[in-house]
Amino acid sequence: MLVSAIIPCFNAQSTVARAIESVLKQSVSVDEIIVINDGSTDNSLEVITQLHKDYEQIIVIDQKNQGVCVARNNGIKKALGIYILTLDSDDFFEPTFVEKALKKFEEDNNYGAVMCGYVRVVHGKKIMPYIPNEISFKSCLLNNGALACLLFKKAALIEAGLYDASMKDGYEDWDLNIRVLKNGYQYGIVREVLFNYVDSEQSRNDVATEKNIKLRMQLFHKYREDYELHQEYFFKEFIKENNRLVKENKRIKNSTSFKWSHAIITNVEKIKNIFKSN
Repeated sequence: MLVSAIIPCFNAQSTVARAIESVLKQSVSVDEIIVINDGSTDNSLEVITQLHKDYEQIIVIDQKNQGVCVARNNGIKKALGIYILTLDSDDFFEPTFVEKALKKFEEDNNYGAVMCGYVRVVHGKKIMPYIPNEISFKSCLLNNGALACLLFKKAALIEAGLYDASMKDGYEDWDLNIRVLKNGYQYGIVREVLFNYVDSEQSRNDVATEKNIKLRMQLFHKYREDYELHQEYFFKEFIKENNRLVKENKRIKNSTSFKWSHAIITNVEKIKNIFKSN
């Protein structure tokens, strides 16, 4: 088998079918689609089971709730494909991603994964399209350059040790990317927007944002020696980002819209003070 898709699912009855169908609609056939029901308490299992009846390449794993890392790992261990397509149950790919990612792998045998551009979907509207830059081990220590959903070489995942179940609160994809890159692999990029990241109230990235410092410190302690080794690089990147923010701040303050807004707010405050004094 060439490609196996792994889709963990927990209480995603309204979105999991769309995720699965985005894999079924790929322009090249995905040999097996392994959907792991991670102890859902809604009708997710029923939705998955019905699709399994309609499409023989869908394999269902039903397990007690153990978290997304264990769910993905169980799917990867069962997968027979040379390549592993990872996808969350609320997101979806455009039809040509797998085809173009496989072609990218042909360009460089050192690619451990291939990613693409993505767009955020908020209340059904697609916003903020983004094409990622090249990422390296050092840059990935500083910022996660890839989302959780991409096409991996299975051998790279096995060599990296799969997902770390201790990263149960988030950033498990960032942690895995660090380890894959640390092993000397590179990431290829399809420079098209072929992935849809759906923002929702239940998004794990929202949870991760609330615990951002704690999770980043967890990564720091895990890779402390690497962070200390590359501290000069991080300091240079910090200076670059600081300079960028200073320039952006000046640009905004000098913009006509900012000046008008500032004038309006100032006058409103003056009017408020007049009424208060009376």
